[in-house]
Amino acid sequence: MKHPFEEKVYKAIERAGLIEPGATVIVALSGGADSVALLSSMTSLGYKCVAAHCDYHLRGEESERDRMHAESMARMHGAKYVEKHFDTSTYCVERGISLEMGCRDLRYNWFAELSVRHGGAMVAVGHHNDDNVETLFLNLLRGTGLTGLTGMKSRHGMIVRPLLDVTRKDVLDYLADKGLTYVTDSSNLLNDVKRNRLRNVILPAVRAYFPDAQTTLTRSIHNLTGNLALYTELIAHCSEGYRNKHGDIDISRLCREMTNAGMMLYEMLRGYGFNAVQCGDMISCIEESESRRFYSRGYVGVLYKGMLTVRARNQDVALSEESYIISPDDMATCPEGFSIERIPVDYVSYDRTGNTLFLDTDKVGSRKIVVRRWRLADRIAPYGMNGTKLVSDLFSDAHYSPSDKENAWIVTVGGQIVWAVGLRTSRHMTIGKSTVEAIKITFTPADARGEG
Repeated sequence: MKHPFEEKVYKAIERAGLIEPGATVIVALSGGADSVALLSSMTSLGYKCVAAHCDYHLRGEESERDRMHAESMARMHGAKYVEKHFDTSTYCVERGISLEMGCRDLRYNWFAELSVRHGGAMVAVGHHNDDNVETLFLNLLRGTGLTGLTGMKSRHGMIVRPLLDVTRKDVLDYLADKGLTYVTDSSNLLNDVKRNRLRNVILPAVRAYFPDAQTTLTRSIHNLTGNLALYTELIAHCSEGYRNKHGDIDISRLCREMTNAGMMLYEMLRGYGFNAVQCGDMISCIEESESRRFYSRGYVGVLYKGMLTVRARNQDVALSEESYIISPDDMATCPEGFSIERIPVDYVSYDRTGNTLFLDTDKVGSRKIVVRRWRLADRIAPYGMNGTKLVSDLFSDAHYSPSDKENAWIVTVGGQIVWAVGLRTSRHMTIGKSTVEAIKITFTPADARGEG
């Protein structure tokens, strides 16, 4: 018969579908009360547990005491035991981060390795209901939106939290019933960090004056989680109306039609790492005639005449280097959307779309025909004009958006630009009175191919 504590844990796992019955689970085992209760309940519920202990080498003899106790608990519960030693101080100094952040990085990176090593096993951590309430308060005090008010998730990637339905008191009562010992991290008793001050001073005072605080705050977290799910669904549905076929965002229209355009834009961009201040700056720049760039850690947003294009920061290089050598004797050499063939000059027929190019086969000779992406310094000698012109000026004349520019193609023969695809042809290699055979290159835009 399951202990009431184990019954709560079982129901939490089953309700959220956290772990398959009897599966291998990596249990983060510090040796403290929460992790020992987690290991004991998981083994009692029939999971194959791998107890994973991190030694950060920050607390001298106490660290060794924790390590020995964790190993003892793993052995007592028949769990496989693994440990990892970290030079935490050096890691944090080299990266300029706090010890708290460094420990978090180190353990979760290692947990990810263990998960892969054990066939994608879930990693169970011992966060419980009290921790969830602490997180709510911390986020409120730091300043947060709706997401920060929903506490910790029972599952995030490979990480699962089976104890979120139990309290710290439940944990201690369970350990007492089972006769299980645990160690106490003395650093948790020092009120030198915000979470400790909240845990040791502020929340006990709140509970003293409001005995039902734990229950009501937990209910609020549950309600806000439901609100967030609805909010997210509505944002996703509404945001599609402000994107074009390329996924670019029409910020100008967003500002015209929504009273809180800044919040809407932030929700559309937060997944790319842009913050609320940047979103406000974007809105203030929509009337500018020059393009503006905004950077997050992994993305760049290009704003031009009220339209925002977002792409990966490494995509500039990838686009500029995309290049194909094509041959009129082998259609398979063409990138998607292009075709090439030889035709008698009598079959040449020009259209008004600008999506077909005819070259004199003899003038091309043995020179390589290349289809590539546009580059910043590209110049073309436009047919019917003297001199040359920057391809970027052609884009401006045609009112190209940043997205249009990034997707623009150029055709060269022997390194000389003969076609800014869809815009202008060059006066070089053109068909004349003496032309017998032509090379026909055709481009079909994505929307005409059914991709738009």
